[in-house]
Amino acid sequence: MALFTVNKKIQTESRIKKSRFIATLLQISSQDEVKIKIKKTKDEFKDATHHPYAYRLGHTEIIERYSDDGEPPKSSGFPVLQELKRANLTNTLLIVTRYFGGIKLGLGGLNRAYRESARIVIETSRKIVYVPTVEMAFRVDRKIAGKMRNLLKHYDARVLKEEYANKIFLKVSVEEKNKQTLLEALKNLTHGKIDIEQ
Repeated sequence: MALFTVNKKIQTESRIKKSRFIATLLQISSQDEVKIKIKKTKDEFKDATHHPYAYRLGHTEIIERYSDDGEPPKSSGFPVLQELKRANLTNTLLIVTRYFGGIKLGLGGLNRAYRESARIVIETSRKIVYVPTVEMAFRVDRKIAGKMRNLLKHYDARVLKEEYANKIFLKVSVEEKNKQTLLEALKNLTHGKIDIEQ
């Protein structure tokens, strides 16, 4: 079964019995990034009542987590997670921010409201096929910088971090299936004079 993710932040808003629900769908690549993006969303909507969320991360063994953020147990984060699963999304975080409108929805009503908010933002998003990637870090001589860039481009490696000193330090992200061939190509290019950091 193919897995999908999203390529950009999407927000939708709905009103249910005077409560305002803002669903935010984001791409993530790590649990640390989840914490950062939840904090940013909470900061964006500081005066909101609740910020339940759910996320799925990975591809062979998918990590799934959810939080009701003060709503009754399994009334908000769990239905959001169910919608992520139904859409086969991974490396995706979905936060549904709620501004209480004065009318209590009850457990069933909360569950339906959060599920519907999640469904709407997922249907609005542009889903892309998830391609597993790995990160690699290495140091190489500055003299081969141009050739190395061409090689990285050939393997569709994305540079995440770059530092220049006596040697160039690079941290890149590459499709998991290309990791070994890229390593071999880098060793050939540098005649074995490459410091690989795992």
